Amino acid sequence: MPAFARSKLMLQEDCYHDKPERPRMKYVGPNAMQLYYKAYELLKTIFRVSDSDIEEERYNWGKGEKEKFKVRWFVHKDMDPYTYLYIRIDVSGSGDEKSGTGGVKMKPVLRTEYPQDTLWQRSLFYEMLRMFWHRAFYHEKREMYAEECRNMVITFQKQLNEFFKQLRES
Repeated sequence: MPAFARSKLMLQEDCYHDKPERPRMKYVGPNAMQLYYKAYELLKTIFRVSDSDIEEERYNWGKGEKEKFKVRWFVHKDMDPYTYLYIRIDVSGSGDEKSGTGGVKMKPVLRTEYPQDTLWQRSLFYEMLRMFWHRAFYHEKREMYAEECRNMVITFQKQLNEFFKQLRES
């Protein structure tokens, strides 16, 4: 859960800190419009979040000769009182039942927030203790969370690839 504080120290790093690119998937085939519904279902299942943890920031759906859609979701998954996953997912597609295209882009980040509201939390002594605790004990925990984030993103990609195969076969 993010720290609700007037001022806070936020540490953010990509779940994929070794490579700068973002996980991206493309689909070409029939029934591309079903990608919206399946991606949402997989988000809830794989990341183990509820509807209230998924924020739909942008939603465009157009009907015409071919349907088009574009949506951006932000998934918020609490890991502990200080750390949470914040994942941006962009899903887009266009087409009809016979042919179409679709794409999914993801930007998974790991955030840790420390409140800095009180005089004690802003003191030099508190900061030294917090840094010691973070480096000695919590750094390993954050690495474990980043690994879990990568595993969930890879599982999401594999499940989506299976769905792409099912769409092409139907």
